[in-house]
Amino acid sequence: MSAGVVRDINCVKANIISPAISAFETVPGGPYAEPLRCEQYEFSAAASHQLNNTLCDSYIYVLDGAGAVEINQNRSEISEGSAILTYAGEVLVISTSSKISFLVIEVPSPITPWGSALAKPIDMAKRVIITKLGATNKEAASSDREYETLFNENNGSRGATMFVGFIPSSGAPDHYHLYDEICVIVRGAGGLVTSERPLQELKKGSAFHVAPRFLHAIHNPNPEDLWILGVFRPEGSPAAAFYPDGRPAPVDMMDK
Repeated sequence: MSAGVVRDINCVKANIISPAISAFETVPGGPYAEPLRCEQYEFSAAASHQLNNTLCDSYIYVLDGAGAVEINQNRSEISEGSAILTYAGEVLVISTSSKISFLVIEVPSPITPWGSALAKPIDMAKRVIITKLGATNKEAASSDREYETLFNENNGSRGATMFVGFIPSSGAPDHYHLYDEICVIVRGAGGLVTSERPLQELKKGSAFHVAPRFLHAIHNPNPEDLWILGVFRPEGSPAAAFYPDGRPAPVDMMDK
């Protein structure tokens, strides 16, 4: 899949797992070694499903609804804004008594060659399996943009960062990153402009891949913030960005 192509569950074929469960590959693995990948799961009624990826760590985010997860013999309730991180080979069971919609973003784990090269040492005593948006403080990404980190090396992530960025009506101007990233809109609406495509609509569930050094801008014509979930590797700061001419975008001056 090319970088900067916006897709959602309405434009991809469903993988019917059971009468109540469908999965949609909104960002397929790219044509390169050990790519990132994103699926959106839709439970339309009470159901349970087991996830077990033997090669990738899975970064999971609940878009809508509520349910429960079981991992390592522990059960926890989840709802909109909950985030879960499982390591390759761990078995996770997600269930709901009604409906739930969630994202699974797969990142090659340290057991793969490139994943091993990107991995950082982590303190397993600080590992967090489940967190929720709002559990930590927001940080500045620019003079009027903020983000909140869900997972990084400080709480158990093995080479990637998961965060939610809050884009106000001023938007995010043309910029690029040095990391490989999957982005999904989790609240609000707006548009994506890239160096290769005109304005594409963004709404809840819209997903796209941003390759390293891929120039892009986010438009938000609404008074409410646009919330973007991002998972990128190598692990680092979501605020690290560069202008089209290669100048680093200062945290407090990115839009000047």
